[in-house]
Amino acid sequence: MNTEPAPANSPVSRRRWLPLLLAGAATAGVLAALLLTRSPAPPVLERATLLHTPRPLPAVALADHRGAAFGTAGLAGQWTLLFFGFTHCPDICPTTLATLAASSRQLAELPAAARPRIVLVTVDPARDTPAALAAYLGHFDPAFVGLTGSQEAVEELARGLGAVMQAQPANADGSYTVDHTAAIFLIDPDAAMRAVFGSPHEAGLIARDYRRIIAARR
Repeated sequence: MNTEPAPANSPVSRRRWLPLLLAGAATAGVLAALLLTRSPAPPVLERATLLHTPRPLPAVALADHRGAAFGTAGLAGQWTLLFFGFTHCPDICPTTLATLAASSRQLAELPAAARPRIVLVTVDPARDTPAALAAYLGHFDPAFVGLTGSQEAVEELARGLGAVMQAQPANADGSYTVDHTAAIFLIDPDAAMRAVFGSPHEAGLIARDYRRIIAARR
């Protein structure tokens, strides 16, 4: 019996190598496809937590600080830093709004389309009328947007973002406070929650993480 190997160009040799060549080509094709479709690495953030999948906002009807109707769809088209608070808040709210104003100044050199809109959603709609919000926000930045609405609409938006709010029993003089989540929520131009900034808040950290997030999305 002849045991000599078949010549490299013989039909027998080609039949032996053809499956290996095809398998190698298929593997190379799969690897190339993975490299081409692989998502870019998420940005390294100092304080913010980036959501792997953006969370669409619930559709609720609110009113802005000018008294105009404002649905959550109105948050589309621009990046937004959104915070829950109220005008009678003694400490956390004014401190956070001052921090957001400082962050906004640090981001002022960005193109207009890339600069974030700052939005305060009241957790105390019974007292925070559009006029009250306008007067309050004017102390921090006249460009800030205030949103109010029915108690049910505000609570629905808060639940959609994972925020909590709870009014405390009134004092003898009728005054009361409202406990609420102190986080800042980053809403992307598709009107979906993209990231959460936990407290304590620092203007520089917010500005740096914000730049990293929008740069990664582009």
